[in-house]
Amino acid sequence: MLEVGAFAEREKDLADVVLQVIVNSYMEKVQKWKGSERIMCEALRVLMADELNEERMEGQREGRVEGQREGRIEGQREGRIEGQREGQREGQIRAYASLVQDGIIPVETGAEKAGMSVDDFTKEMKQAGYVIPVV
Repeated sequence: MLEVGAFAEREKDLADVVLQVIVNSYMEKVQKWKGSERIMCEALRVLMADELNEERMEGQREGRVEGQREGRIEGQREGRIEGQREGQREGQIRAYASLVQDGIIPVETGAEKAGMSVDDFTKEMKQAGYVIPVV
């Protein structure tokens, strides 16, 4: 059993050597053709036009997909940040609106603390369902 395994391994090593010699031999010829004749390059481009075009289009598709993925990730991140800001701002306005509704601070103070005009602040309060006390 050991002899068969050693024989198979030796054959594999020899096949690898033969393949390497063949590849090296053809690479030398390709390098000569490539360097000596510009016509060969153009002929290869013509012969391989469909394949090259397909590869280019595949690269563009992959680039688009990658760009869209990165754009979605960036958009989600920016959306979260903007949502957090809006939520904090809305929470701040509601806190002042609650204080105004409970009569703890006047409408003018609530609007000032919220950084809004009195009209805009009372409009926001009404839209959120708060009651503005009559003074």
